[in-house]
Amino acid sequence: MDIHITGRHTDVGDALKAHIHEKIDSLSQYFHNVVDVNVVLKQEGHRHVAEVNTLLSGIVLRAEGEGTDFYIAIDEVVDKLVRQLKKYKGRLQKHRKRRQEASARMEEIAPIQAVEQHVEEDSLEDAPDDIFAEYIPTVVHKDIRDLQSLSVDEAVMQMDLMHMNFYIFQNAKTGGINVVYRREDGKISWIEPSAKKGKNAA
Repeated sequence: MDIHITGRHTDVGDALKAHIHEKIDSLSQYFHNVVDVNVVLKQEGHRHVAEVNTLLSGIVLRAEGEGTDFYIAIDEVVDKLVRQLKKYKGRLQKHRKRRQEASARMEEIAPIQAVEQHVEEDSLEDAPDDIFAEYIPTVVHKDIRDLQSLSVDEAVMQMDLMHMNFYIFQNAKTGGINVVYRREDGKISWIEPSAKKGKNAA
């Protein structure tokens, strides 16, 4: 298990690092395939916040904890991860089995990369009135990542584990880009582009 610890505007001492390793290592008793763990510590006023992103068996878990100090924040975030692991352990095991069974078919699907660009909001004020005019806002940060190749139910589970309202993924069955999202009424919807038919189709 690789554990990466980052302190944002705060120093992370050896004692705190040892505590983090001890707490993160305890996750292995609930799930043996914890591969990579990223821990980010940051202080916001009097709030001490710990964010953890965990990769296991192709699924990413995300949780956040806070407290009056980083030790409490770490304890809280690990408790949240344990609850998630217990809740989804059966589904994760089924997911791993399907990955193994479909490995040959997955190799035939070309991987897709997603580019997430973070825009400087002030630059949007300079957008021209003409909606057809070419305009590119200022990008302050760009993240490039491989889209996960998942089934729809796996994408929904991944969205829940990361506490997101939507999730973009590569459909393992079709190889296309799909989106699942949670509507305001709490129900899950799934967007799958369909091939355009007719004489104007590509």
